[in-house]
Amino acid sequence: MSFLQILASLTPVISVLIFLVLMRLSAAKAMPLSMLMTGLSAYFIWEMDALMLSASVVEGLLAALTPLSIIFGAVLLLNTLKHAGAMDTIRSGFTQISSDARVQVIIICWLFGSFIEGSAGFGTPAAIGAPLLLLLGVPPIAAAVVALIADSTSVSFGAIGLPILFGMEQGLMGVDGSMAAEQISLHGGNFANYAQYIAMHIISIDLLTGSLMPLLLSCLLTGFFGRNHSFKEGLSIWKFALFSGFAFTVPAWSINYLAGPEFPSVIGALMGMALVIPVAKKGWLLPKTPWHDFAVNPEQTELNLISASSTSQSLSNTKPISQLAAWSPYLVMALLLVLSRTLMPLKAWLSSFTLSWQGILGTELSTSFATLYAPGAFFVLVCLMSVWLFSMKAKAINMAITDSLRAMLPTLIALGASVPMVKIFLNSGANHANLQSMPIALADLLAQTMGGVWAWFSPIVGIFGAFLSGSATFSNMMFASLQYSVAERIGMSPTLALALQGIGSNAGNMMCVMNVVAAATVVGMAEKEADIIRKTMPVALAYALIAGTVAAIWGGY
Repeated sequence: MSFLQILASLTPVISVLIFLVLMRLSAAKAMPLSMLMTGLSAYFIWEMDALMLSASVVEGLLAALTPLSIIFGAVLLLNTLKHAGAMDTIRSGFTQISSDARVQVIIICWLFGSFIEGSAGFGTPAAIGAPLLLLLGVPPIAAAVVALIADSTSVSFGAIGLPILFGMEQGLMGVDGSMAAEQISLHGGNFANYAQYIAMHIISIDLLTGSLMPLLLSCLLTGFFGRNHSFKEGLSIWKFALFSGFAFTVPAWSINYLAGPEFPSVIGALMGMALVIPVAKKGWLLPKTPWHDFAVNPEQTELNLISASSTSQSLSNTKPISQLAAWSPYLVMALLLVLSRTLMPLKAWLSSFTLSWQGILGTELSTSFATLYAPGAFFVLVCLMSVWLFSMKAKAINMAITDSLRAMLPTLIALGASVPMVKIFLNSGANHANLQSMPIALADLLAQTMGGVWAWFSPIVGIFGAFLSGSATFSNMMFASLQYSVAERIGMSPTLALALQGIGSNAGNMMCVMNVVAAATVVGMAEKEADIIRKTMPVALAYALIAGTVAAIWGGY
């Protein structure tokens, strides 16, 4: 490849880096500009076929319908519960479990955060968990940092498995079909089965790395933000922390083994909370003296601001909502997902309602949208149930819908540009310069220069993708094909490389710009994003490198 061709193949990465990170544009502005730059470089430098370029954009726009429907449904349910007053009930329930800040962080950020990640994804857990910690007396920057770090292990299974089921599938698709076709055929000819196999590699590595996260959160809380700056104070709850770690990862591993990557975060977190909360209430596995000794207390004005914003929207009724009622929409959602994925007659019936376009613009490209099988439809159904259950008034319903639509606009633009950009990147093999597709060409280059250390570099690529794009799903879309191709060239298991990509994108979730901005904003630290990233970045890198070491031993090279 010439220098210009190398530059063209790197355009999706370089343009996102310039517009999103260096120029600090919002994702809604940065991603359309990045798509435009990628399209121009693909056409003029890579000499991509104009018809294939146009069809790739159309394919990307249609493919974006699935994640957009899931994100909208998840956001709508969150806002419905907020305006019904159910979220206030859920929050008050957490305050009664323990006065120990270390325990509060583990339950709210690690377990409840994993549940929210599994249900909604896209940075939602930190935006919800950080304000809850603030209300419990955790300093603002500490609340933001631990909430971001906790939102990591569960990310592969976030938004009902979107990073793997959608991100990796789309990232592996090209003009001639999936580059993982051989692996997919070995797993029943269905990508969902292969995705489950990839996810087994991810969660198996996380049985070690992920299970240590609660202990790490506790140590960071006391070491960085405690009055005594003592990591020992965090280590003192090691029994409870390790129990909490395995209380999530072991059920998550089991759920993925039985049902696939849509459920591990949702059901694993629910099972984890069912195990950990009674233990915390009894004080088992905990020191006798609770810890809540921070160096700096949150400003009362910030506390009042967050408190007011989170409790002012109970517009449906004045009747108290029980914990069971408040949690019931999420429990019903989990039940619907399990039944629709495991009850074969129901799965077949739901899957029959599919919109598809074969031969887009006369090319070999095609795409489809499963209207009823996609989890977005279940979210909307549960929202309707919630309206009835909580007797919501018209004003509360209107506010929930309005807030959700307003929140979706930037995501609609960002995702509507990101997926077509990735499709151009992947389909660039159809060109007049007799070049391979951009990811394949890059894979050849990287295999020659970094093949011997790819197990350690692979998750760094995932981090970089999530940091730039703001999403593990986007990171997997951008780099799954690259990871697969490099692995094939160096004799590494492609599945293991994809697993490391997934783990790296999980780690990148701790420090990606959009998540950090959201977490900083909700705790009143809008100008401290750099301070937050400086604390989360070393943790993200350590997480990825440990996973790479485990994979290198596992892979035997």
